[in-house]
Amino acid sequence: MIRNIVFDLGNVLVNVEYERFRQKILESGVPAEVYDNFFLGGNYRFLGYESGEISTHEFVSKCIKGLGLKMTRSEYADAFNDMFSEIPAMSRVLRKLQSEEKYNLFLLSNTSPLHFEHILGRFDYVGLIGKFGLSYELKSLKPEDAIYERAIEYLDIIPGESLFIDDLEVNCMAAEKFGIKTIRYDKDDHN
Repeated sequence: MIRNIVFDLGNVLVNVEYERFRQKILESGVPAEVYDNFFLGGNYRFLGYESGEISTHEFVSKCIKGLGLKMTRSEYADAFNDMFSEIPAMSRVLRKLQSEEKYNLFLLSNTSPLHFEHILGRFDYVGLIGKFGLSYELKSLKPEDAIYERAIEYLDIIPGESLFIDDLEVNCMAAEKFGIKTIRYDKDDHN
């Protein structure tokens, strides 16, 4: 019997539109090649920010310097956070689940302090979740085994009583290795 529902954040509870961030950086005068080389094709995870290896200050400093930006720290943070929008269908689902009080609601997400604080402040329905398993606090990233091991303990869930909803098949497969049931969510095919 399912007692716990564990949600991913990006492209499950909120849309992630990396291209909006990229466009803001390019509009500031950074050449596309510089952006793409710095972020390895859009992947900033290698910098260690989402896995809790570096602080927000270090992350922003590395990005401003590495991209040769003429932005303030605040301007960069605003641009970095301007990639999210609501997924109305999931907002409704989360509100309904919370009001019914049948399930414990959790989050397990690869995210950063800047993004998570912004999302909590902007999308009130995310705050309806009972407990957050955040990659930067758990010091690991999906689909690494370590994040699932730490999340099971930190969230205090029994894997066989838990359902994990993520948009990436690789993350679902990793959770299934621990006995967690999964649903691969497609925001473009919400039923």
